[in-house]
Amino acid sequence: MKINKFKKVGKNKYKVVFDNTELTLYEDVILKYDLLIKNDVDIDLIDKIVEENRSYDVYETALNYIEIKMRNKKEIYKYLLNKGFDETLVNQTIEKLKNIGLLDSKSYITAFINDKINLSNDGPYKIKKSLLDLEFSESEIDDYLYKIDNNIWKEKLEKIINKKKSIMKSKSYFMFINKMKNDLYNLGYDKDMIDEKLSKIEYESNAIEKDFDKAKKKYKEDKTKIINSLLRKGYSYEEINSMFTK
Repeated sequence: MKINKFKKVGKNKYKVVFDNTELTLYEDVILKYDLLIKNDVDIDLIDKIVEENRSYDVYETALNYIEIKMRNKKEIYKYLLNKGFDETLVNQTIEKLKNIGLLDSKSYITAFINDKINLSNDGPYKIKKSLLDLEFSESEIDDYLYKIDNNIWKEKLEKIINKKKSIMKSKSYFMFINKMKNDLYNLGYDKDMIDEKLSKIEYESNAIEKDFDKAKKKYKEDKTKIINSLLRKGYSYEEINSMFTK
């Protein structure tokens, strides 16, 4: 097959026009098979070129993916398979990325944890679970995660609690504390650290006044029903009884 012309069609890509067909090839493939200096290419060589180009396509797609942000093996594997690439070529590409240092676990874990600390509310246990889900080993994760100063987690806890406190004034202290414990535990913070922080929190709320007025209207001044209603919302007997004397 005679090569008629080359036309650049993208980054590192050229359209190669033959007598009766066209191929879009990567520059490295063109150079590897000396296509710039050859006039004719036989069918067997075309097959090799096409196969080689597929390999480059997977590799270039992977490079573009990790240019956006650092990725790990599992993310790249899933991404490339979803793009429809052959699994064998995907595995070869991942091995190639490893060999040139673009899949360094330590760097990824360090960057991941730092991003989570600075850009999210996630605590250490949730961060660890996310990394385990990405198939890093527990020892790799712990090597960096448990070097983080506990004061950093305490500061994050305090910021979350203070923010929630400002928007939960309509809740009783009991409901606020229970809600915070549940939320912070789900965010992956240590239970003892949560309890310590919440035990020192100052929480003022006028919620009981609104809830008391609602209960009075709903239960037609029935004291027992009013008390039971407010107890379910987490108010103490002392708080509730004080409302009847106002």
